[in-house]
Amino acid sequence: MTGHTLTVAKKDFADAGRSKLLWSIIGLLVGLSALGYIIVWATGEDIAAGEMLGFLAIPLGVLVPIAALIGGYMAIVGERRSGSLKLLLGLPPNRADVVFGKLLGRAAVIGLAVVLSFAVALVLSVVLFGGAPIVDLASLGALSVLYGFAFVGLAVGVSAGVASRGRAMALTVGTFMIFFAFWELLTAGVYYFAHDGFPPAQPETWYLFAQQLNPLQSFAYAASTLVESQVFPVMFRFNLDQTFAAPADRVAGDTPFFLQEWFGALLLLVWVVVPVAIGYYRFEKADL
Repeated sequence: MTGHTLTVAKKDFADAGRSKLLWSIIGLLVGLSALGYIIVWATGEDIAAGEMLGFLAIPLGVLVPIAALIGGYMAIVGERRSGSLKLLLGLPPNRADVVFGKLLGRAAVIGLAVVLSFAVALVLSVVLFGGAPIVDLASLGALSVLYGFAFVGLAVGVSAGVASRGRAMALTVGTFMIFFAFWELLTAGVYYFAHDGFPPAQPETWYLFAQQLNPLQSFAYAASTLVESQVFPVMFRFNLDQTFAAPADRVAGDTPFFLQEWFGALLLLVWVVVPVAIGYYRFEKADL
């Protein structure tokens, strides 16, 4: 990382901060987090502050990826199509500075949004429930930031690797829809053709690993180890696999390391690195 990378990141943070749509989604995330605490408190249910973190993970699971993808998919291709990218590259920043600076700038915006959500949750937890599970709250917050970074990495990688706004939008929206709506259909469908039946309660470990490859599910499984309640991935289901347990709970005998919940957090980091690496490679070779 060079000083030029940080310069690009600072400028990009300011540019992204002017997106009304992005901040509308961020406001919705913070608002839903606050609303969840207020509604549960108003019902008078005897719920501990630690259990509320399971409710907090629900809006995070959906809105953080959407905010990250909206904030990142035009990061580079937008300037490429407007012509401002050539002007930027005519200055000291090189292509690596642009890609990684954009990544840092957009990640900072999403990180700020997550921090704001958890700051609101901390205050409401103390005011409404008489205390706050600081360690659990901080752990889930750190995981949520990494979760957001995974989708920022995906969006910036796509933005670096394509030459048009339409392709960038199609790839980011299409990838999210695969994760959100079609992942079970794809994985359970492959399992059906391989084993002439849909996944049982204890399927092959490759199928369980495929479940964890979806960042929506990786986040939910890892989050379940940090809060006092089970966090389920917010996804559309076809009920081809009717077992909702985490992969680690569906293995007979010792659990392989790649099915343990902590490995889900590592997979989120992979989603940060791999799309950016692919996008940077294509961007470096592109004729601008």
